[in-house]
Amino acid sequence: MTFAVVVLAAGGSTRMGGRFKLLEDLGGRPLVLWSVEAAMGSRCRPVVVVLGNRAEELRRALPAGIVVVACDGWREGMSSSIREGVRALPKESEGVVICLGDMPFVTPRTIDLLASAARERGIAYCRGGGEIRSPSAFRSEFYADLMALRGDAGAKEVIRRNTDRAVGLEVDPVELLDVDTEEDLELARRIASERAVNRRK
Repeated sequence: MTFAVVVLAAGGSTRMGGRFKLLEDLGGRPLVLWSVEAAMGSRCRPVVVVLGNRAEELRRALPAGIVVVACDGWREGMSSSIREGVRALPKESEGVVICLGDMPFVTPRTIDLLASAARERGIAYCRGGGEIRSPSAFRSEFYADLMALRGDAGAKEVIRRNTDRAVGLEVDPVELLDVDTEEDLELARRIASERAVNRRK
């Protein structure tokens, strides 16, 4: 048995001033590809990507080798995407790492560390500034809790209700950058550009 990854990419980019962030260019490729490629670079399988808003455009931008799931109820909020992602997991999956499609700097190593910690404790999550942050991982015994989420409630709700079974992992703060606004996108572009320059040195 192994952990799977679900990448949530169904949202409406409501804070981006009319721009659709997941298809915005970041370092020469769409923003959503960064999260998906990190998931594919991990040891977790399968990689499930949940689409909703502008699903067909996103589908064309995604690589082969992933499972694509449509979330017709994406306007309800994040919980609908989580439910569709969990519903698509193989029955034999040991657990799931839930990633956001707008967090471009999460690494495959962090995804694997979350899976390993959740395998041991039940739940694992990234911690930043003392807060619960994404991505997070859940052993299969918590699938029912994830499926019970409603509205815009995310996986944090399950973590808060099960703190005795959860462990927080400290990660590089850059990995926690969540692109919600145009300012966030510009910051991500600066980081990506600096990294590209450093690789060429």
